[in-house]
Amino acid sequence: MSFIAKCLEITEKSFEGTVEQLEEWSAHRHGAKLFMKLGIAYYAEQRLEGHHEPVARILDALDGHAAEHGETGIDHLRITHEVLGREFAGEHHPEAAAEKDAAANAGA
Repeated sequence: MSFIAKCLEITEKSFEGTVEQLEEWSAHRHGAKLFMKLGIAYYAEQRLEGHHEPVARILDALDGHAAEHGETGIDHLRITHEVLGREFAGEHHPEAAAEKDAAANAGA
């Protein structure tokens, strides 16, 4: 294989990898924008007497995004625990799970 052919092959592989990374970044950025819009729509619904329709529409868009690209990029349960705390997460909160395991081990 000639030097020029080898350089061309390396350049093509690099270009393909760069295109793939740009597509992933673009999908991630789109998902992040949807989450930001969801927060704004939810705030408007709850505090500014807005309608629920924008929230539902953005949730549908997020579902479609997740179906097309797989995960949305965040661990939803972990984020729920951090944002809403134990009162909301209840038995699914990490502290509750640890307490349940400790109680089970103490009773054994």
